Amino acid sequence: MKVNPSIRTQLLAWLVIPILVLLLVGTGLMYGLAIELASDAYDKALVDSVYSVSACVEDVKNKIVVDLPPQALAILRDNPKDKVFYQVLDEKGHLIAGDACLPAPDLNERIDSTTAKFRDEKVKGEEVRIASINFALPGQKEEAVFIQVAETLKGREQIAEEILQRVLLPQLVMVFMSALIVWFGVTRGLHTLNNLRDAVASRTPSDLRPIPLDNVPREVRPLVHAINELLDRLREDLQAQRRFVANAAHQLRTPIAGLKTQSELALRQTDPADVRYALAQIHTAAERSARLTNQLLALARSEPGAVDSALWQAVDLQTVAKNASKELVSLALGKNIDLGFESSPASIFISGDHASLHEMASNIIENAVLYTPEGGHVTVRVEASGQGAEKRALLIVEDDGRGIAPDERERIFERFYRVSDRGVSGSGLGLAIVREIANVHKAQIIVSDGPDNQGTTVTIDFPAVSPPELLSATDFGPRISNPLHESSTV
Repeated sequence: MKVNPSIRTQLLAWLVIPILVLLLVGTGLMYGLAIELASDAYDKALVDSVYSVSACVEDVKNKIVVDLPPQALAILRDNPKDKVFYQVLDEKGHLIAGDACLPAPDLNERIDSTTAKFRDEKVKGEEVRIASINFALPGQKEEAVFIQVAETLKGREQIAEEILQRVLLPQLVMVFMSALIVWFGVTRGLHTLNNLRDAVASRTPSDLRPIPLDNVPREVRPLVHAINELLDRLREDLQAQRRFVANAAHQLRTPIAGLKTQSELALRQTDPADVRYALAQIHTAAERSARLTNQLLALARSEPGAVDSALWQAVDLQTVAKNASKELVSLALGKNIDLGFESSPASIFISGDHASLHEMASNIIENAVLYTPEGGHVTVRVEASGQGAEKRALLIVEDDGRGIAPDERERIFERFYRVSDRGVSGSGLGLAIVREIANVHKAQIIVSDGPDNQGTTVTIDFPAVSPPELLSATDFGPRISNPLHESSTV
């Protein structure tokens, strides 16, 4: 399993490692500069030795001699760390004085006596640094001698080691101090995150209050906002579950009590007619319980937290409305109601869940049929409006019943609210389910007067989507073998 490093570890790594690299680079640069300065000092001393030897070169009776006193030679070779060699050659490379072991310079290269040339060679197996000049004798322009002085590199190496030690130790101390300061700063900076962690860890499962933003770093505020939004959604889901449990307990208590009462009554009856009547009452109560249970389950499924919009697809709203109307034909015929469906010339698509949309259409059409008096009319229609990005899909249900007072048009969508004095039994959940499903699908519900100011018109306004490239007749739920025709009436 891959272990993700902590923020502290990442910050320390991203801060300490670059600081360490920079200090090491700085140490290398300082060491190189110090070595260069020390080498320059040694080279200048070597050049001074070359000119000291050149001061002892003379022309005695057209013969070049080197009059180097023993004291001067002792001073030249007086170096406790390194061996010093010198050599004087004529123009042809013949040794005039000095050590024959030194490699001869390039005799064809003429060097100004004021400028020394340096090179590195090996003498008796040891690395040496050689400084050489082409020295013209005083009073002679053509004849010159080559003078070179060599020195081993032990002194240079020793001073390099001393410089490295003196430079590296302070740099290591700086690295340690920098790492300590960075660690302290990171720990101090993450203190607020630790407080935030403790605040979240101390919460109980039922404590879904928003996390306070006081003393929360600006960089962490988006995360805290996201957590608060998640807590809000969780709180809404819990509240929805509590409402569902409370509603189910409240609504199911009465029909279950009725079932128990009727069953006890039936058990006490001896007359078959009385038993049959009690069974009929039990059957009626069972149907109401089954319908109420289905509505409660539908309401729970339509809660915002229970809907996964990632599974939505393009749904033909016209087909949904048509199928829902067909299922309610028998109910309309039982009340002698003219239930009609008016289709649109072309399919109108919305994005959503087919089952939820079918439930919504069934509930709103059924509600219109139930509250319309016998002999009335209910018309279901699907229309399109707007163009381009503003295109809308409208599901319209009209009836010519008694209508709904303006002050009740908002309340009819509340759970368990029922318009009084209509003589219609029910639980008051149908339109609540319609509102929940409409809200999830970002649709707007408009309740207005019916045609000629009689009855009620309910319009559900959806955002429309473009039709899918390939659309089969089975893509959008069940079909009935004898479909309603456009502009038909049942």
